[in-house]
Amino acid sequence: MSWNRHSGAALAAMSFVVLGLAAPTAGQRAPDSGVWTAVSLRGQLGGDPVWRWTAGAIAQSTDGVRRFDLGFGHVMLTRELGRGVEIGFGYAAGAGLRNSGVLLEHRLTQTFGWSRGVRARVSLKSLFEERFITGRDSLLLRTRLQLRMTWPFAAGHRLQVVASGEMLLQTDSRAPASPHLDGTRFFAGVGWKLTRASALEIGYLNARSRGGGKDPSTSHVLSASLAVSLSEGRRR
Repeated sequence: MSWNRHSGAALAAMSFVVLGLAAPTAGQRAPDSGVWTAVSLRGQLGGDPVWRWTAGAIAQSTDGVRRFDLGFGHVMLTRELGRGVEIGFGYAAGAGLRNSGVLLEHRLTQTFGWSRGVRARVSLKSLFEERFITGRDSLLLRTRLQLRMTWPFAAGHRLQVVASGEMLLQTDSRAPASPHLDGTRFFAGVGWKLTRASALEIGYLNARSRGGGKDPSTSHVLSASLAVSLSEGRRR
């Protein structure tokens, strides 16, 4: 991993490895153990605090790390409008393995977010995605609604409670008025501010997915994430 040493860039890195079990709701087969790994970088664009960029990648495997399931990379540019409001746009591309072979996907994303609070903080975000997948003669339209809340155990305490949820609604471009629930994700855990420039979060993630149109599956995941900001440490 390389670091941007530009003095004006508020650069941060986040990486996490999560272990869990994915069990089909119908219960036809035994649960699978897997590993999800992600890396994300973010910073200011040209040192301007109102423009921020984010780039990252995620990989998922089952049967431990023996079988690759999914790999994805993304970039996004956002602008703060004031009063906790931000807008942005981005692009993502990746590949997934299915019974029919390898599926390639290109994704365009637009985002609208709002956040409020200093100690206790609430964040709302909506992402609108246009998904182009190999083998389909129409694109998929998906909306992701995200809510995240954090609040400290006590004033001045480094430990805080973290909770988040996400709902994914998807529809075909040929029938945009008939959306269906594509998945949900819920996380609950604790966060620990290690230093002024780093923080750790550990908790439980419940991820439910339709699995590409098959029977829904639920993943029970133990998640650990570490965030580090180099520029925060230098400014202070």
